[in-house]
Amino acid sequence: MSELGTDWKAQFSDFGGRAYLDCAAQGPFPRDTAAEVRRALRYKEHPEEIPENLSEDLSERARTAVARLIGCHPSSIALGTGTSHGTNLAARGLPIAKGDEVLMAQGEFPALVYPFLNREREGIKIRFVHPSAGSRVVPAERIIEAIEPATKVIATSLVQFATGYRTDLQALGDVCRERKLFLVVDGAQGVGGIDFRVGDFPIDILAVSGFKWLLGPYGSGFTYVNPRILEKVRVTEINWRRMEGAIHPGRRSEYHMRHAEGARRFDVPEVGSHLHASAFAASVEFLNRVRVPTVEGHVGRLFDRLIRGIETTPLSIVSDLSPKRRSCIMALQGPNVDATRRIFRSEREAGVIVSLRENLIRVSPNLYNGPADIDRFLAVAASIPVD
Repeated sequence: MSELGTDWKAQFSDFGGRAYLDCAAQGPFPRDTAAEVRRALRYKEHPEEIPENLSEDLSERARTAVARLIGCHPSSIALGTGTSHGTNLAARGLPIAKGDEVLMAQGEFPALVYPFLNREREGIKIRFVHPSAGSRVVPAERIIEAIEPATKVIATSLVQFATGYRTDLQALGDVCRERKLFLVVDGAQGVGGIDFRVGDFPIDILAVSGFKWLLGPYGSGFTYVNPRILEKVRVTEINWRRMEGAIHPGRRSEYHMRHAEGARRFDVPEVGSHLHASAFAASVEFLNRVRVPTVEGHVGRLFDRLIRGIETTPLSIVSDLSPKRRSCIMALQGPNVDATRRIFRSEREAGVIVSLRENLIRVSPNLYNGPADIDRFLAVAASIPVD
């Protein structure tokens, strides 16, 4: 493999000649995943060929692949449809009640916020910690300082979607353990893009979507539930396949309200969809072969190139570049909002695919990108006159 890991580029499409720098929005299928989808399509065209246990086998294959990726036992993984599955599980399933408080940073992604806001009508308070003047991020110490006696949950992103700021989960988790609080983490913008092992941090619930850095289909994802809180989390949506004994064809009329062991009980219904489960499993297995540190190292070298060349453009870097806060996302801005938007539109028109989030240009490359893609981005930005 070359220094920049370009040997992996052959595993992806050519993006129609565009420079695709937007994995934080949609991660593309590796070729192995696309092949899995074609096999799954045949099953729906020829259902006479579907093995009897295919749905269960696919679910367990995906669960095993995820567990290997984040370093936990498969029994701690629930399969879902995206980040909202896990954040809703946390908001509705954790033992919080009227008078309790959920603490989070202002500017979190809506998938983390709205499931908790939905419980305000029940008397649960959601309190936002705002950045200090002139800052776009809320560091862990600022959240910790805001904890009050009513606080029962701290909800945060592993990586902030707009700025790429990597949260200090260790500091938050240590305080949560000390004060008996729950730590809920949105991992959508980090898991698969940065080297991350869930056992390294005191996390209670981790919610992750599958269509970004995990390179899977939209509508896939997983939730990690820490075994220490498993029995404290209420099952809010019944999946008949996760009731003890229900999957056995000869005993389906014997009804027992006993949940399956482990986090499987929180699987969404129909999680074994041939198309989704096979594609999700294949993508995570691909990442396990590549190894996430390979992805992180490759992205880091591309960002180093971007940093070296940024002075040739009107853009400046907003993201925190300190090693512990840096991630797989880099946020940039022009001298004013209008200039930022103008550069963003010019990049897209020139075939450089990036996102605009919170009036910041968000660059998020992956293994399929090379130095030429970064140079192309810089050249377009440098060519745009700004006031």
